[in-house]
Amino acid sequence: MRRATERFRRARLEAGLSLRQVAEKSGLAASTIHKIEAGRLIPSLAVCIRLADALGRRISYFVEDNTTAAVEVRHLPAQTGRVLHVAGTPLRFEHVAEPLVNPQMEAFIVTVARGGKSGAGVPIRYRGEEVVFGLAGRVRFVIRGEPYILKPGDTLHLKGDVPHTWENAGPGTARMLMVCAFAYGQR
Repeated sequence: MRRATERFRRARLEAGLSLRQVAEKSGLAASTIHKIEAGRLIPSLAVCIRLADALGRRISYFVEDNTTAAVEVRHLPAQTGRVLHVAGTPLRFEHVAEPLVNPQMEAFIVTVARGGKSGAGVPIRYRGEEVVFGLAGRVRFVIRGEPYILKPGDTLHLKGDVPHTWENAGPGTARMLMVCAFAYGQR
C-alpha cells in the first residue's frame, strides 16, 4: 500500500495537478485524496480506478513495481501471470496480459470470493471500454440501476464511463475475465 500512496502523489505532481483539480476530475473529495496520499485511507477498487483515470494512468501503475521493460510483444504461459490482492477485500486479480509499449488496455482473471464487490458506494467510471466474460459462479453487475447477472460463458460489453458496480451474486467463488481498454488523454 505504501508504494501505491507514493505513486498516487507522484502521478498527481507529474501531471501538475492540485488535490482540488484531481478531486474535480475524479469526482472524489479532495480530503479523500489527501488521506490516500498520506496512507491513512485504503481506497476501494472503484476509487483507484477513478484516480487512475483522472491522472491518465493504468490502475496497475499504482500497485506494481513497473520495472519490466516496455516491449511490443509478450507471451505469458498459463498460470504465470502476476497476482494482485486488493488489501482488505476478497478480490484477486491475475494478469493475463503484460504491459506493452504505451499500453491501452489491461486484462485480468478476477476472482471474487463470497461477499466480494467492486467497492462500497462508489461506482466504477473511466474513459474507455470493458469486456467481461464469465468463467465461474455468478457476478451481478449494476449498470445505470439495471442488474445484469454474468454466468459462465456470458459476456458483458460496456462503455467504461457508464457508472457501474459489481459483486459476487452466488454462494461460492466467482471468476471472470476482465479486459479494460482505456482511452487516456482523450476527453
